Amino acid sequence: MALRRVLGWVALGVVALGALKIAHSQQPAQGPPSPAASAYLPPAPAPGSVFAAPLGGSQPVRIDIPDVDIHAVLVKVGLQADGSVGAPPLDQAQKAAWYDGSPSPGQAGPSIIDAHVDSRETKGFRGAFYNLGQVQPGEQIHVTRSDHVVATFTVDSVQQAPKSAFPTSRVYGSVPYAALRLITCGGDFDYARGTYKDNTIVYAHMTDTSTN
Repeated sequence: MALRRVLGWVALGVVALGALKIAHSQQPAQGPPSPAASAYLPPAPAPGSVFAAPLGGSQPVRIDIPDVDIHAVLVKVGLQADGSVGAPPLDQAQKAAWYDGSPSPGQAGPSIIDAHVDSRETKGFRGAFYNLGQVQPGEQIHVTRSDHVVATFTVDSVQQAPKSAFPTSRVYGSVPYAALRLITCGGDFDYARGTYKDNTIVYAHMTDTSTN
């Protein structure tokens, strides 16, 4: 369902980002993977895609997705005590968070950024990734780093996945190019648990860099 439809439920309870468990990448055995195994491998960019050369490490400070009006300051988070990836406090839900156990945006491998979709503790009840479900393949994501490099990523695909079956290998699986994964809550609201049933996940790869 569209993320905008859940706005009225916010007053019923605080909405938190679902736990995103970290697990080792499941690499295929030598030779082509079976059809079942390939469903869990990181999604490949479309044939003929442009790839920018990976960068060195630098902490990201801002993310912008102009096509869906997402503009957010980035904070750094680690793992919580339960092994889930952290997220900004609910009273700062208009910020997004880079998981510092993943590569910096622009480095080779999948960089992980998450954010709340909404929160009753922020103006207008909107979280930084309120519009993430509207992102379309081919659109661009710009991540500004502390070294003043802006890494531009092109969206490959968007997935809505049940939290009970989070696609860990697809999100965290190793790739040789600079990749980006954006994650927020989505789907129906689970009143009993006080959170959403699904995650919205955006997969992208770096196609350009510039200096601001």
